[in-house]
Amino acid sequence: MKIDEINAVKVCDITLNNTLTDRRLWDINWIANNNNILTQNNGRCYFIVVSGEIRKIGYSDQLGGIKATIESYKSCGNSGRPSDRTHGIHVLIAEELVKGNSVEFYFSYNENISMELTLMDGSKKIIVNSISGKILETENMKLYLTKEEKHPLWNLQEAGKPWPDYLQESRRILLTGTPTTLEIIRERLSL
Repeated sequence: MKIDEINAVKVCDITLNNTLTDRRLWDINWIANNNNILTQNNGRCYFIVVSGEIRKIGYSDQLGGIKATIESYKSCGNSGRPSDRTHGIHVLIAEELVKGNSVEFYFSYNENISMELTLMDGSKKIIVNSISGKILETENMKLYLTKEEKHPLWNLQEAGKPWPDYLQESRRILLTGTPTTLEIIRERLSL
């Protein structure tokens, strides 16, 4: 499915990070001028897009908004102890950039809603809060599956598929202290 078929806000373009001493394989060029939209704490559904095609649908309720969500892929994907998903997405993004493809992030969110909570003592309290981004992700994934009849390429867990062996091995090597480099990616892709 193409990104121009949906209603979403473009957040940033991703570019290669050619700094040899930096573990992060890519950088973020923020598009949205309004920092409030980037840092609002509404639940969100995000879309990772490669050359106009949606490759991953995800969600986050992380504090710091969509900016913190994307920054965590950048900063944690090739250092520390990331999950297969976080490391895999970090490397997959770098691979697409090395191939010369564009990579962008988009997102959608809902405004906060007012709701009445019943507390443990039986009292009532009105709060204003966001619904979870998981709800948005679930409903957006249903729409995607209705149209495409399969999950986006990088939604491996949701499709019940394992991460490719080379990404699992790359993560295992990272856990010993050796990050993936752009040179390793270029060599694997034979570019």
